[in-house]
Amino acid sequence: MIKCVIVEDELPAQALLADKLKRLFPEIAIQCIIDNKQEAVNYLSHNKVDLVFLDNRLKGGFGLDVIEQTAHLGFEVIFATAYSEYAVDALNKGAIFYLLKPFSDTDFSEAVEKVIRKTNKKKKQLSVGVGNENIIKLDDIMYIESEGAYSVFTLVNKTTMMASKNLGYFENRLPTDTFFRIHHSFIVNIKHVVKVRNGPSPQLVLTDGVTCLPVSQRKAKAIFGQFKF
Repeated sequence: MIKCVIVEDELPAQALLADKLKRLFPEIAIQCIIDNKQEAVNYLSHNKVDLVFLDNRLKGGFGLDVIEQTAHLGFEVIFATAYSEYAVDALNKGAIFYLLKPFSDTDFSEAVEKVIRKTNKKKKQLSVGVGNENIIKLDDIMYIESEGAYSVFTLVNKTTMMASKNLGYFENRLPTDTFFRIHHSFIVNIKHVVKVRNGPSPQLVLTDGVTCLPVSQRKAKAIFGQFKF
């Protein structure tokens, strides 16, 4: 579960952010909504948080002040504000994304997926269900296979787990330096690849010595070049 705090002083903006999170990213848990600078600093200083949505103009101060006083705590910050002039300062102070109001679902999703991917890499885990259900370690995932609207995870102990999301959903949540979409039906954990079979029908051989996954011709050059197999 990714823990989130919304720091925003306008009620409509609070409701909009909360609605988008609940609708688009149910795996993110909103811990609280705060409308002023000092309360935000106090809460963030005493509670473990992964993500903060931050407006700059708050009651009693500015979002940039919040970043300055809490940057050492290690959470990710997405600025969501109507004022473009703070973008450089916000990004220089460590914000991962700057959303300019009004923003679309597409821009919102791009920002949040960037946070989820980074947080999953940091925690070395992935939530396959909602909340704390079916959290698995990234290193335990050998590969993921598409089953229509579902995805099937094969783990190092050879057990499988089915998730009610498609492969693209997980592709957007996995660290790109370890997990690679090698085919329209497969994502592989590069750590579990031991051999490449190149040729007209390229394949990757996994650490169990038995599993061979197909690599699409379109992706073969990029995969073999990037990972130096």
